[in-house]
Amino acid sequence: MQPRKKLIIVGAGGLGRIVHDVLSQDREMDREYILAGFLDTRADLELPSELHEKVLGSPLTYQPQPDEVYIPAIGDPRWRQELLAPLIAQGAAFYSYTRQASIAARARIGQGVFLTPGAVISTDCEIGDYSYIDTYVILGHDTKVGSYCMIGAMSFLAGGVSVEDGVALHPRATIAKGVTLGQGCTVGIGSVVVKNVASQVTVFGNPARVISA
Repeated sequence: MQPRKKLIIVGAGGLGRIVHDVLSQDREMDREYILAGFLDTRADLELPSELHEKVLGSPLTYQPQPDEVYIPAIGDPRWRQELLAPLIAQGAAFYSYTRQASIAARARIGQGVFLTPGAVISTDCEIGDYSYIDTYVILGHDTKVGSYCMIGAMSFLAGGVSVEDGVALHPRATIAKGVTLGQGCTVGIGSVVVKNVASQVTVFGNPARVISA
């Protein structure tokens, strides 16, 4: 029997603690992995006393080991890309957690992806590397999500939606069929998007309108 690998969560804020909670309650994870701790740039970050795992160091300076795998838990896509870059450059191995989501047979999932319990990934969807799909998100058929994306809880993306790299969708966003969300754009909470969104802009409302560029 091979020794279990150490699983390290990158990010110890609210999202990191959510990821920790999901993983720590999944008893089948214990067969392959040991939750070893967090990486975070805030060395003085105080975690709840109930957590046995602590901050092991900063992702910007940490030296990955062969018996370790990593899972991103950083909400802001720009920060996620920046903080993961040194680990990726050193060849760190990333783990994708998909065990409690509903995933169609032909869906394709990248590395370092976290699908929270209750997420629904429909047929012929794609999710790029290091993206986070929150609770009760529904991706309609043929939806493509890029890398470093954050899809907030209870968001609905209709069929054929294209989400480019680094997009942030806040909770309860609704994206109409065939819409493209440009690289690095942000969709505000509860927004209804019925037409394409340009890169690097923020939209909000029903229907969603540009509020900053």
